[in-house]
Amino acid sequence: MKAEQKTFLDLKIVKQKKYADIEQEMGVSRKQLTKWWRELKDVREPLSIIRKIWKNKCSQIGFWQFHQWVTETDRKCHYCGINEEQIKYLIQERKIHTKRLPTRGRTLEIERLEPNKPYDEISNLVYSCYWCNNAKTDEFSEKEFKQIGEIIEHIWKARLNNQKPRNT
Repeated sequence: MKAEQKTFLDLKIVKQKKYADIEQEMGVSRKQLTKWWRELKDVREPLSIIRKIWKNKCSQIGFWQFHQWVTETDRKCHYCGINEEQIKYLIQERKIHTKRLPTRGRTLEIERLEPNKPYDEISNLVYSCYWCNNAKTDEFSEKEFKQIGEIIEHIWKARLNNQKPRNT
């Protein structure tokens, strides 16, 4: 992607400027902006999703810093290690039973290691599955919940391997 296209996406997606303002700021025609909009569909759609998360939770962090964290952080639960492909498989195999699936549980969530610190510290953010995030609440420290996560990990592995969970 060219620098001017990144600037366009920053102005349009991140800063939510109107075409007329972008035309004036960049000195680029509406026709060119429309062409970029079509050409950059595969880039702008994920960018819009990240922006929505950023705006709702982490807008005190610079967008591009947050974007880097989202795209470079290993997408598995910090506590139990499950990833989104495994969650998808367990859902397809009807091995996940929560009634929350219409709204939560299909993807990893952004969780704060220290719940009393805000979401605006990158070092305080991790990915967490719905089950770990929901169970951790603001009661357990990261270290304490890692121990609980080990038990949850054994249960997920057993379900993934069609076994009964071992007694722990």
